[in-house]
Amino acid sequence: MKIVIIGNGPAAISAAETLRARDRGCEIVMLSRERVPFYSPCPLAEYVEGSVSRERLFLRDADFYARNAIDIRYGSPVRRIEPSARRVWSGDEAVAYDRLLIASGSRAFVPPIPGLAGARGVFELKTLGDAEGILRRLAVARRAVVVGSGFIGLEATQALVRHGLEVTLLEAREHVLPAMLDSEMAALVERRLVEHGVRVRTGCAVERVLEGADGVRAVIADGDEIPCELLVCAAGVRADLSILEGSGIASERGILVDARMRTNVEHIFAAGDIIERPDAPEKNRVAPNWPNAVSSGRIAACNMLGIDRRHPGLEAVNVVRVFDMPIASFGVQTGETCLRWQDGAGAVRKVLLESGRVAGGQLIGEINGAGVLHEMMKKGTAVERFGTHLVHPGFGYIHTMEPLRAVKWA
Repeated sequence: MKIVIIGNGPAAISAAETLRARDRGCEIVMLSRERVPFYSPCPLAEYVEGSVSRERLFLRDADFYARNAIDIRYGSPVRRIEPSARRVWSGDEAVAYDRLLIASGSRAFVPPIPGLAGARGVFELKTLGDAEGILRRLAVARRAVVVGSGFIGLEATQALVRHGLEVTLLEAREHVLPAMLDSEMAALVERRLVEHGVRVRTGCAVERVLEGADGVRAVIADGDEIPCELLVCAAGVRADLSILEGSGIASERGILVDARMRTNVEHIFAAGDIIERPDAPEKNRVAPNWPNAVSSGRIAACNMLGIDRRHPGLEAVNVVRVFDMPIASFGVQTGETCLRWQDGAGAVRKVLLESGRVAGGQLIGEINGAGVLHEMMKKGTAVERFGTHLVHPGFGYIHTMEPLRAVKWA
């Protein structure tokens, strides 16, 4: 059996390793749009910052593919999928398959702002190539603008500040980390940024990017001209659905898959950042993170081999660190009931409840137990019996198994 995998990220590698562990004889072809072995994009900001070396980004050596009899084809982006003929097109080459796994991941979203796309000195921070482009630009930059205050935007901001640049952070919505936090919690993060010299402007839409002889020279936002020699566009990521046109593969925000990672088209599976799956009862979403990529890749591989495995649902705990202050969130930002804990030293925790069950959480400064709370939300666990202990940073799995009278709280 010939299995073609589109991608070379965590979902693709997880699938390939699972395939090879269970079937030494199947043929595996991996089509990678990048030209380097498997690496982690998670520490790219730390690589830009200088705290992580380039070598530490790579999670498999160049010989990994040969050792596992994987035909890796670098610099081979797929342009089209042709299910009727069971083949994909990479450039002018047609690659046949018996089973196909789409694990091509997500792409940076670039808003249609005049002057933004293609300007020298403007980067995303999604790939190793992006990070290396930013590092080269640092030689001529002393001022930077970061557009977007999600994960990537905040990580890029920290890296540039630590290189000594003057950084302006622009967020079109009313507060930073709008997808993670409510306004009260976001204010704590904004204060942290300002303490480290970042100029934060929220409710501020970028209108135009100005380019000079040496590349980007300024951003026009809300009528103001903000000088810069480097711009990082961190306006979010989207599942990369560009190769689906004409394939008949169903998608909304991501490729729609069932619990076995099967698409609606026979013999085609999908995994990783590109898929859309439930992460809570009656709710579907795209949840691009490392654990989801690894688990969905593994499930897809088993089912491609005819081994019945089902995915329990995506993990959607968001975690980021802002100048050494940890932040975690999941679920909704408002609920019928809000349980609150704070230590007076800057740490604040909120757990949101609906009908006596966890519906969301926001944790700043002290994020222990975020995974436990998220698991309770996924399972729909009734939590009334825990009372305010639920929001305490000492709450963990043990407290779901023992009577509360036996638990000592710090």
